[in-house]
Amino acid sequence: MWAGQTISLLGDQISNLALPLTAALVLGASPAEMGLLGALETLPYLVLGLFAGVLVDRWPRWPVLITADLGRALLLSSLPIAFLLGRLRLEVVFAVGLLVGIFNVFFVVAYGAFVPSVVAATDLAEGNSRLALSQQVARVVGPGLAGALVQVLSAPVAIALDAVSFLVSATFLSHAYSYL
Repeated sequence: MWAGQTISLLGDQISNLALPLTAALVLGASPAEMGLLGALETLPYLVLGLFAGVLVDRWPRWPVLITADLGRALLLSSLPIAFLLGRLRLEVVFAVGLLVGIFNVFFVVAYGAFVPSVVAATDLAEGNSRLALSQQVARVVGPGLAGALVQVLSAPVAIALDAVSFLVSATFLSHAYSYL
């Protein structure tokens, strides 16, 4: 589970850089459009944060996590496909940014509640420490890795790697759930 989350966190760093670069460099987004994209990506946290917590407390967490990972993988994979087909538009990037943000909110809330159900109480501090370490490593290493991938592959194609990271995360979460 820890490995899957680490890979997913690194993948997030790719999209954090590649999504706005796709809008700016590939689609020629204006500064106002770039601001709108950033707002759409973070709006779900503001609007849904509290509601997501209430809902996730009532739902089984594992299906929420898997649905969020698979939903983000599907949405993000649509961008490189549209790019390769010559069909990528700024409106699509906006929609993907918003919808991925919604899935992110539900994943973050559910993940925090899921970890104690798969990690023994005596190991919870160590487990949370490892996850925090992964977050910090991803924040430090991720942007450089993302920049290199965008340079080599292009921004839209680099986003495909984040989509794959969500598939890896879903696979590892499924494995962790099988131990419950």
